[in-house]
Amino acid sequence: MSGLSVKQGDLLITGVGGLGCIWAQNAHSRCPRLADLLLIDADEHSFLSSAEAHCLHLDAAGDGRGAAALPLLAAHRLRDGLDSIRPLLEDAEMIVILTGLGGGVGSGVASEIAKIAQSTNCLVVSVASLPFAEQPVRMQLAKDAMEELDKNSHVCIRISLERLAWQAKQRALEWQSGAGWIEELVEGLVSTLARVGKINLDLMDLRSVVGHEGNSTLIVGTGTTRNPKGVVQIARESPLYDLNIDGASGCLIQVEGGPDMTLSHLNEVTDEFVSNLSPNCQVIMGARVGEGLIGKLRITAVVSGL
Repeated sequence: MSGLSVKQGDLLITGVGGLGCIWAQNAHSRCPRLADLLLIDADEHSFLSSAEAHCLHLDAAGDGRGAAALPLLAAHRLRDGLDSIRPLLEDAEMIVILTGLGGGVGSGVASEIAKIAQSTNCLVVSVASLPFAEQPVRMQLAKDAMEELDKNSHVCIRISLERLAWQAKQRALEWQSGAGWIEELVEGLVSTLARVGKINLDLMDLRSVVGHEGNSTLIVGTGTTRNPKGVVQIARESPLYDLNIDGASGCLIQVEGGPDMTLSHLNEVTDEFVSNLSPNCQVIMGARVGEGLIGKLRITAVVSGL
């Protein structure tokens, strides 16, 4: 694949549960040539709109029984069907797991997938949402599941549905579809690692940054070349769940723009972003030009040591 720095199967986008499958399909539609797609759910309707996906149906017996609020049942069903997807997990260099926690499949399966992938030396990036605050039972289930998912992930990105819903309203989009932000986040990460740029970043750079002690997360923001500092502000308004990136000790930052992106744009965005990080922060920077980004700037950053 010309212009790419990875081979087929290196990057795997995985949706777990109904919400995760929606997010994964939308994200994959933005970068279909750069990553494979795996969907896992107990509801076969989650698979109907994607002919390109590898699918694991957790109701293989066909009895119509879902796994809502039954994470142990979902995990048991995963073990029964694991052999069919194990080659995908073993071949991947990086897996991005998208899921909504608080139900059965996401809470029971996402951390198991992360654990298996990590055991094969695969880099695991998880994007998981916590339920709305007025759902206390689901929230407790989600927090227990998040602890396991975080333990089995190199980067675990916690999404606040309240903040995601607010951002969706601002963009006149539905939060269930990811508000445009989820797919932008995944596309930014996948493009950073898969496409050849002016200053290349690769999986070894990402592994180096996420190796810092402490939590890690990923943010993305898109703005215009007229206001480079505004791009950083947009990125900092990401719908993360109560996580401040100030003082981070590791940062991998990719700046993308069109042919009109200048060195001044690159420096202004980077300087503004790292200004609140630790003075001793390890910063690895990349840059890429894309024809579809004329007049725009996009920043994708992994920050660690939080």
